[in-house]
Amino acid sequence: MASTIPQALRDEIEQQTGSVIASEKPRGGGGASRQGAEVVVRAKDGTEQHCYLAWDARAGDPSRLPYFERETAILAALSDSFRGSGIKVAPLVAAFPSHLSLLSGFVAGDDRFAQAGDKNGLAREFVQQLAALHRLDARHPVFAKLGNGNEQPSQRISQNLAKWSADNRAMVRDPIFEVALQWLSQNVPDDVGPSVVLHGDAGPGNFLFKDDRIAAIVDWELTHLGDPMEDLAQIWVRSLIQPFVPISEVFAAYADASGHAIDIQRVKFHRLYFQISFSVPSAVLASGNKAKAASSGTALMFGTMHKRVIVQSVAELAGISLIEPELPESQADWTDRYFHSALADLRDEIVPAASNQRAVAKAKDLARLVKFWRMRARHGAAYDAAEIEDILRVLPEAPRELLRARAALACAIAVGSVDFAEALQLCYNRVVRETALMADAMGALATTWYENVPACGSSED
Repeated sequence: MASTIPQALRDEIEQQTGSVIASEKPRGGGGASRQGAEVVVRAKDGTEQHCYLAWDARAGDPSRLPYFERETAILAALSDSFRGSGIKVAPLVAAFPSHLSLLSGFVAGDDRFAQAGDKNGLAREFVQQLAALHRLDARHPVFAKLGNGNEQPSQRISQNLAKWSADNRAMVRDPIFEVALQWLSQNVPDDVGPSVVLHGDAGPGNFLFKDDRIAAIVDWELTHLGDPMEDLAQIWVRSLIQPFVPISEVFAAYADASGHAIDIQRVKFHRLYFQISFSVPSAVLASGNKAKAASSGTALMFGTMHKRVIVQSVAELAGISLIEPELPESQADWTDRYFHSALADLRDEIVPAASNQRAVAKAKDLARLVKFWRMRARHGAAYDAAEIEDILRVLPEAPRELLRARAALACAIAVGSVDFAEALQLCYNRVVRETALMADAMGALATTWYENVPACGSSED
């Protein structure tokens, strides 16, 4: 079988470590652009080490280097200076920045939380791992790549919000992001403690387990310093997609492990903050036509879900009641049978005959797009007209072209020339329509929402 590992990376491994890759077995790389392989690395004296090698197809993009450097820094720290912390990771063997590649000791385990036997015990141990991470000294020099340990969380939050606001106004001009950024910027929580070391993308799917025990926490590229409630918020957001234990149990476990009460409103702030933290940069990337993945059916599905949840979260946090919009009715026309035929071929002919998992995944992704195109052909014109009419009602001078009208609304929200609650309602009208277009492809994601939890903390400080 031909090697999937780039020859230049193989050469660099040999030059840096003095070892060669004796064998390899392709494995998932974690993320859409990462590739990986289970490898045996053989030293010159014949000693062999079982490892995992991951590399990134985005290695030529300089914007990805800081993520790689942070992941390398945290893994190096937890494999060396803080290896006695009890935080379980795959020990770092070597890093190769030219390929955004990490070579780690191999850790066997499953990342499919649904397959766990003792889910409550496993979740509790994971939360205990996060609490242990948050107890590390963020001011230690080994964490310098993660941020300034002397900087308060609110400073970093405000700086990020300002950047994302500028990016949205300059490149995306989306009123949905603008209402969220406006509310977040005006409601940054007061600091209640110093910055701590965060995982940055905590939740199911980002840890390995074996025999219902944590084997390793993985996917550290979003690690940074900040408010510990951020990691709890990330678990809550990820639970929209990947079922976990009830969030109330997560909070109780963290309170027990950390000795600190949970501020539910603070976590809800960070839920929205976390969604904006990846939604705006992704939209910026897509606006420049730099990311093929941004135009995929999967990206459209998750993007639609996140925008709906963002709007509903702003409404909940701001105490604004939203009214369900009426959807204009449109009938299927003669083109509908062609969409039906394409979907049938994908389901019955192409997927069963696909020779590898990547081809199957691509076919399923295309099916999501076909479902969207079918609904767009049926309802798109009516939905666009309804949205333009909405915007003109509050901004009579807005352009009559949809994207320019949205940009005008975003600008009006930014300068405060339109009532915030009214603008939020317009954003809600839009996400209801967009969800209707994607509902057939989204399944449960069309309605997923956060579970209700009490508004008070769960233990004493």
